[in-house]
Formats: sequence, structure tokens, C-alpha cells
Amino acid sequence: MKVCVCGGTNPATNTKFTESARRIGELFCDNDIELIWGGNQYGVLASIHQVYIERKKPNTLYLPKVYIDDLNGMTTDKVVIVETIGERQDAMSHNSDAIVFVPGGIGTLYEFWASVEALRSGEINTKLFLYNFEGFWNKQIEFFNFINQNGFTKTGMGGSPYKIKPEDLFTVVNTPKDLIDELLKMKK
Repeated sequence: MKVCVCGGTNPATNTKFTESARRIGELFCDNDIELIWGGNQYGVLASIHQVYIERKKPNTLYLPKVYIDDLNGMTTDKVVIVETIGERQDAMSHNSDAIVFVPGGIGTLYEFWASVEALRSGEINTKLFLYNFEGFWNKQIEFFNFINQNGFTKTGMGGSPYKIKPEDLFTVVNTPKDLIDELLKMKK
């Protein structure tokens, strides 16, 4: 099973987030989940990736040309260079069985909403997960409910408006164990 993880790459990330992410990496490796990611050697994503390096497990880094310097000093299993950030997101989602969004910054928010729209419109059928550590995604879920309640959501291309529930598009999990349990259900 291949799982894409989108999340923060800031070296100043609070260690409680990186430690929690490391646990995700450990559980993924324990269950032979191949990592698909688009990060660097810092932050939440680096914590997950570091476990893969330590255990010599397969992982693929997707990197847009604008971030090519991030490869300096990095070790990774496989690298796929793409032209743009949007192309990276598209390639990662089409080469994964699931996408997990862990805490992150603006890029992570972009990846989350782009994936929600791709799933809603039928461009992908990849299962989406929000790792809601410390309530990180609560405001995004509130926002989704707000736009839904005010009639700004619809199904598919040209679909008629209706109230989409968040669970129609993504699954919220609060612990690494909850996340791995959900992924293993898919693996069966």
C-alpha cells in the first residue's frame, strides 16, 4: 500500500508535532506502508521520513523544481522531479492509495483543499485522512461546515447543490493508532 503524507516542513515546528509524526512513521513502517511525500529534511514530514531512512523502507519524494535545493544533504529512496507544486500534488495523489494530511502550513492547506476538490469533482478516488493532532484541523472542518451550511458546496462537475458532510470527503483521526487502523481496513 502506498500512502502520501502531506504536512509541515518548517525547522521551527514544535517538537510535540514532530514526535507525534514520528510515531506515524513507525506504524507505517511496521505495516509495510510505502511513503509518498513532498518535503525536505525539516519539520513534521522529515520526522516521518527519518523513520523510513533508519529502517531502509521504500519511500518516494516528489519535488517541484522550485524546491530542488532541498535535496542538498538529503537521503531518500527515490526522487521524482516535477515542474510545479500543482503537478507534484497531482502526481502524489495519483500514485497513492490514500492521502494523510498531518499538521502543516500554507502548502499543507493548499494540498488539503486541492485534494478535497479533486475528490469532490471525481478527478481522484483516493481516500483522504486528516490527522487532527491537538485539534490542528478543527478550524478547517469548521470552515467546511460553514461553506456547506451557506450553500457553497455541490457534488461533482455540474452537480446539484446539496449539503456534503465532511465525512463524505475525508476521515478525521486523532491518534496514530486510529490512523493506522483506518489504513489497515483499506489494505484488506
